[in-house]
Amino acid sequence: MAITASDWLITSDVAHEVAFRVDVPEPQRGRWVLSYLPTSRRLTREQAIAGVVLAEMILMGLLRPGGEFDGEIAALHAGMLGLTVTDVMCLLALRVGDGEPKPLRPGAACSGGRAATAPDRICRHGRAREEVSR
Repeated sequence: MAITASDWLITSDVAHEVAFRVDVPEPQRGRWVLSYLPTSRRLTREQAIAGVVLAEMILMGLLRPGGEFDGEIAALHAGMLGLTVTDVMCLLALRVGDGEPKPLRPGAACSGGRAATAPDRICRHGRAREEVSR
């Protein structure tokens, strides 16, 4: 995994999530916005990096055949954002849904033989997006 960070943008070569610095005249000037959080949530640079790393960790853990995932490290990154890992998984799952549902692992299926979509497999948390984004 490779995270690229500049003065204005933090990107991942794995996850389709980014963070960018807000530089408009407002009290939160110089803070960061993370693509899967509401734009009203402004973060420090360290929090923004943690958010992009966490998105990568979740995606890579779901794509690997063994599903290796370091839950303790993920919880530390999520804690920096004031969220749980489940909250972040739900927020990421809400962003999936463009086009046809695609299984995250080859051969993954739900009961009935239909392919499992990311929300089917990740987000059984039951909270609305507004609740999670406090």
